[in-house]
Amino acid sequence: MKKVSILMLTYNAPKYVKKSIVSLKKLTKNSNYELIVVDNASKHPTIRTLYKLKSQGLIDKLYYNSQNDLFAKGNNIAARLASEDSDYYLLLNSDIEIKSSDWLDKLIELMPKEGGIASFGAVQSEPKRADGYCMMINADLYNKYKLDEHFQWWWGVTKLESQVLKEGKKVIAIDNHEEYIHHFGGKSGKGFSDATGMDVNMDEVKKWFEDGNVEIKSHL
Repeated sequence: MKKVSILMLTYNAPKYVKKSIVSLKKLTKNSNYELIVVDNASKHPTIRTLYKLKSQGLIDKLYYNSQNDLFAKGNNIAARLASEDSDYYLLLNSDIEIKSSDWLDKLIELMPKEGGIASFGAVQSEPKRADGYCMMINADLYNKYKLDEHFQWWWGVTKLESQVLKEGKKVIAIDNHEEYIHHFGGKSGKGFSDATGMDVNMDEVKKWFEDGNVEIKSHL
């Protein structure tokens, strides 16, 4: 059975953090995973919530960051905490709710046999790509490239997908996934537009995908 390291970043929004972690632990049928949480310097209510969830055994590894390193560096920190025998890393936002007991198994089944990325969530604007709020990748691929920390917020995921495609691997994204997972979106705040890399030119981003296209499916 494949082992998954679930990488979750938290930044405030304690109500959604609790919902994400409790629904994950309560519903997930597959037990061969670890939940690694990196907190990006949240305020006290979220710190207290995470402490309680860890003491209840709902978080396997918890790291309190001294500053908000945003998405790219935060996930790279979480990846360094992952078990060496993990087959996959799953980047999972802290403003989601698990809806089905077999969601993780379905995502593992979706993973390309030759390696690559599988995602619940798709961006339909050009270049079409997998979203990053529930995105699984082979551990060796992630460790080879990691998220480019110049792109502190979401473009790091986009660049990672293009690097995977250039290797001849596949990226598969499911657009309609509500029966498995719900993404609330933006609950940790939207004031990160000054993050580095947000001014990337869209023509440059489209060039990243000249060697391959993301396969987007409406349903599993």
